[in-house]
Amino acid sequence: MDHVLANVLHERVFAILNQLESPETARLVAAWRTLLRQHEPTESGACKACGPRWRRHMCSVWRVAANYFIRHEQRYSDARGS
Repeated sequence: MDHVLANVLHERVFAILNQLESPETARLVAAWRTLLRQHEPTESGACKACGPRWRRHMCSVWRVAANYFIRHEQRYSDARGS
């Protein structure tokens, strides 16, 4: 995946986690942050935890995060705007 696009995705997911953090969700948000940091890409684009096979695409952890946090946010925004 393109490094610029990956950086934008990472920033957005972590921003959403910041918005979701509350006393009730603190442990869950902290767990997501830890998991995502373990799966950040290296300079070569490989996932730190999954290895080089994910050099061109997001690893499964980041795909789940993107699908849930980004797409869920878009659906929520669309529903609120209707």
